[in-house]
Amino acid sequence: MSLAMPIEMGWSMSDREFRELRRIIHACSGIVIGPEKHSMIRARLQKRMQALGFSAMSQYLDLLNGPSGRAERNRFISSLTTNFTSFFREAHHFDLLTETILPSITDDSDGIHIWSAGCSSGQEPYSIAMTILDARPELAAKVKILATDIDATIIDKAKQGIFRPGELSGVGTGCLSRHFTPVAGQTDEHMLRISRRVSRLVTFQQLNLVSEWSLTQHFHVIFCRNVAIYFDQSAQDRLWRKLSLHLRPGGWLLIGHSERVPVIQHDYLQPSGLTAYRKPD
Repeated sequence: MSLAMPIEMGWSMSDREFRELRRIIHACSGIVIGPEKHSMIRARLQKRMQALGFSAMSQYLDLLNGPSGRAERNRFISSLTTNFTSFFREAHHFDLLTETILPSITDDSDGIHIWSAGCSSGQEPYSIAMTILDARPELAAKVKILATDIDATIIDKAKQGIFRPGELSGVGTGCLSRHFTPVAGQTDEHMLRISRRVSRLVTFQQLNLVSEWSLTQHFHVIFCRNVAIYFDQSAQDRLWRKLSLHLRPGGWLLIGHSERVPVIQHDYLQPSGLTAYRKPD
């Protein structure tokens, strides 16, 4: 996600205020903001400061830390999170899903449950659904995909399932014709909507991975890719443990290409391929 730089900023942000913003986003989301991000944070908060009529960062910090600050903290997190994603990203996981994981599932009497944790604008869960519809259509009626993200704004976008041409990289011509339809009434005639056949497999929900989860479901597969890289080590360790507790015996955890579950946790998340881990039976 990128935002245009405003022409002029009429307020300043001290080092102390920057440290407090970093503390708040870490406490709320687990995300670690480095000290080199001072200018980026200030630029991303510019529109929000203008909308609120604030002329000083101290006013915004008072709002975030005040008794009515919960809604604003959600907007704050949304303004700072980077929602980079794409369809069929890290394609080897989708091959693993169809060739190894789905054939190994035997306890599917209540459905095949898949969780896309940190789903951003929806490309990952929709890619999972399209992969199953194309490669294992006989299983589609059993598949239930939960897609979650901390950012309520991006979840609303994901639910719409509408994508610009630039957001469709990685989607082949055949896949476009099978699973997307033009959006009627749009000035941009190239906008496409994911088909109902795909979207009905996916349920979206806001969820903060570092807070308490209300989930009771246990999953056959969890995609949690390129999320933990924004957390410090202790938050990562807690996340891997919590995810393992929401996997069924024999269930799979798929993570990002630069992420690793540490060796000390391999007793409950065993390496099972490239950035893939499996909970012991």
